[in-house]
Amino acid sequence: MMSSMSWIQALAEVEKAAQAWVIATVIGTQGSAPRESSSKMIITANHSFDTIGGGQLEYAVCQKARDMLNGEHTGASHVLENFPLAAKTNQCCGGAVSVLLEYFPEPATKITIFGMGHVASTLVNVLGNMQAKISWIDSRENLAQDQTIKGLPSNVTPFLYKSMLDHIDHMSHNEIALVMTHDHALDYQLVEALLDRKDCRFIGLIGSKTKALRFKKRLVSASFNSAEIESVHCPVGLPDVAGKKPFEIAISIAAQIIQITQQNKTETKKRSGLTWKEINNTLSDVKEISETKENSEV
Repeated sequence: MMSSMSWIQALAEVEKAAQAWVIATVIGTQGSAPRESSSKMIITANHSFDTIGGGQLEYAVCQKARDMLNGEHTGASHVLENFPLAAKTNQCCGGAVSVLLEYFPEPATKITIFGMGHVASTLVNVLGNMQAKISWIDSRENLAQDQTIKGLPSNVTPFLYKSMLDHIDHMSHNEIALVMTHDHALDYQLVEALLDRKDCRFIGLIGSKTKALRFKKRLVSASFNSAEIESVHCPVGLPDVAGKKPFEIAISIAAQIIQITQQNKTETKKRSGLTWKEINNTLSDVKEISETKENSEV
């Protein structure tokens, strides 16, 4: 679906929504071309924003971009493509266009928050500034409707279930799970179900140290091993950030989430992107195609 939104407006929107996207930039033209160099557009799985000229050229660029979004372009983050505006795109402009496609994946961090109480309401607004995809779960229809009416950060999606446990089957591998519902019995059921998945990146449980001890005893009785039990962080949040007010607890939890997401980041020494030689070769191809066509018309 096309949108009249400019690429720069769309850039802010797709980043806030934590979507995967591709930006296409015209970096060179020869002969007749529909748009000038530096023209840009943004492509997501279902939408395109702005234009680099329309027609079959733009259709072909969107197809290449969606191949990248679907992982069908060998996982490349940058692709430089040359489009003769005749053979490759069935257009009669007679020129050639080189387009750089840059792929930006959706954030690796995915967070599920169970419960829409006061602390969670504050927390989603803080985490709304993160590069993360957040699912917010509850079973109380009035709360879910209230939050939607208020307006949520664009990277937060609310879900309403008859039972919050139903969402666990829909979670992704390696998610951060935060259990903070209105019901201690439900909290325990959620923790047990999350441990059964055996693939959560982090499980945080809101509550006191007394609650933590009670849950640990029950988890021992349920035959979870010590490593699994210790993977449940209760009280969730950094202990150095003290306070019992909702915003203080939310800041403490957000700080812990940021700490988790910053762990194990290593710089890779692998080659990335495009070399100057590759860029220069592609631009030379554009020039050669254009000159060949001009000579054939003489």
